[in-house]
Amino acid sequence: MPHMLIIGGTRGLGRVVARLAAEAGQQVSVIGRREPAEVDRKLSGVRHWVTDIQDRSALATALGSVLAERGRLSYLVFCQRYRGSGDSWTGEIDITLDLTKSVIEGVEDQFATDGDKAIVVVSSVFGDFVGEGQALSYHVAKAGLNQMMRYYAVNLGRKGVRVNGVTPFTFLKEESRDFYLKNQALHDLYRRITPLGRMATAEDSARVIAFLCSPAAGFVNGQNIYVDGGLSLVWPETLARNLQAL
Repeated sequence: MPHMLIIGGTRGLGRVVARLAAEAGQQVSVIGRREPAEVDRKLSGVRHWVTDIQDRSALATALGSVLAERGRLSYLVFCQRYRGSGDSWTGEIDITLDLTKSVIEGVEDQFATDGDKAIVVVSSVFGDFVGEGQALSYHVAKAGLNQMMRYYAVNLGRKGVRVNGVTPFTFLKEESRDFYLKNQALHDLYRRITPLGRMATAEDSARVIAFLCSPAAGFVNGQNIYVDGGLSLVWPETLARNLQAL
């Protein structure tokens, strides 16, 4: 049975990734800072380790427990985000880059000896573009994460471990669904500018992660897959003209 470890899987996208993996019959281990919802505790094959992931000693202990109790890994998925109130530069670099590097290098020899093996990092459009609502630290950390993904794709590929990234656009998730659905003007805007004519959901990105964490993606390595309904393909001037009806 494949064993997936998710870093940051008790809310948002990570939570959906855990559910889909469990439904597909995988053994799922989740390390996160928050207690899981009661419904998630009841998912067959899923176990949670509530850990302060900023505490590297506690994180190492949790990783050791996961491996000792549930065995070697098939898949490793990074969904963690910095949500602290301190210095954002230090926090973003620590949680997005240092933690990812620390975990990968701590478990790279703990993957299964046979079968499909993969790592997926969840990035952001702000790793490639500059936008409002996020600080410089977030932009730089996500850009660094994209390059880290490519580096490990080359250097872990020889060990049979594929490494890829997923970059979602703004999407509906349980924690934000009501905000967008009650803000009709904003919801309509997203549907208008997206070529597929709707907002994304957490399931859209989770299904791409599920694909990358499967033998079906057995020769996909070093790719950052955009899950944006084609929005990134539209020239900004075209968007502006259409929105202004010019």
